[in-house]
Amino acid sequence: MERDVALLTGGNSGIGFEAARSLARAGWCVVIASRNRAASAEAVRRLERESGAGCAEELGVDLASPASVRALAKEIVSRGLSLRALVCNAGLQVNRGLQRTADGFELTFAANHLGHFLLVNLLLERLSAGARIVVVSSGVHDPTQRTGMPKAAVGDLDVLATTGGPDPERFDGRLAYVNSKLCNLWFAYELDRRLSVWASASGATRITVNGWEPGLVPGSGLAREYPAAARLVWNWVLPGVTRALHPFLPGLSTLGLSGPALARMVLDPALEGVSGKYFPSAARWREAPSSRDSYDTDRARALWIASARMTGLSPQESPLGR
Repeated sequence: MERDVALLTGGNSGIGFEAARSLARAGWCVVIASRNRAASAEAVRRLERESGAGCAEELGVDLASPASVRALAKEIVSRGLSLRALVCNAGLQVNRGLQRTADGFELTFAANHLGHFLLVNLLLERLSAGARIVVVSSGVHDPTQRTGMPKAAVGDLDVLATTGGPDPERFDGRLAYVNSKLCNLWFAYELDRRLSVWASASGATRITVNGWEPGLVPGSGLAREYPAAARLVWNWVLPGVTRALHPFLPGLSTLGLSGPALARMVLDPALEGVSGKYFPSAARWREAPSSRDSYDTDRARALWIASARMTGLSPQESPLGR
């Protein structure tokens, strides 16, 4: 019997790996796409040992590189893989000053948004009817939430793409991360609108897309660039505290809770046909509103157009551009 296939970006560690583990245990084939091939290979070995399914593999991708994203999409096509789910999970937070990609884009924006934008568009015709796309955002995108992070400030999209924020003279890695998470939701909601039009025109069962938010998850990979002492606290001290506090503060979570919750977005029959929604940890991963700004259709449309230009996405590469 042919199994369902899910592609997860950043599925070799943290929340992504826990989601991949849940999918493998449910009998799915899991494809992990990540820049760290060695970590991905080890993750695949762990999944195969634990599930006994022998149906996991890894492929390389650098989401900050359009050329690498295109190479991954080409590999998926050449293998004839039909995807039942695409989970846009990988993300990074830069704390070492402004870094730009070879194409001149700020690294956070390029990896967290542009790479997933391009990958989804390139793989749309490899997704089976009724397939699910999940875009991982963060509660920090919402300025009404008390997160300890800066409030989103996007401004001009070309400035954002090269500096991570509205100020071309000042880089703030935390703000760049927050802004990228707002872009994730603009992308998800605009993708939902365009998928609806595409499905109506083609008569096919529509592909769905939803935004999802893991909560504050100590032990996840976001602290990889933190100072050594901060990494120690993040990876070893806070997870235990979080397990005790989660029943009272659902915005705090653990890898063991958030990973299966992300997998549920793919597996839950109750979510069949549900699209254009947001599932945050504060609502215990039930549908809830995202920020007011995230529903700005004009900004979402402008981001889509700018992203297509920045990634060089042509009408021939995506059915949503034809």
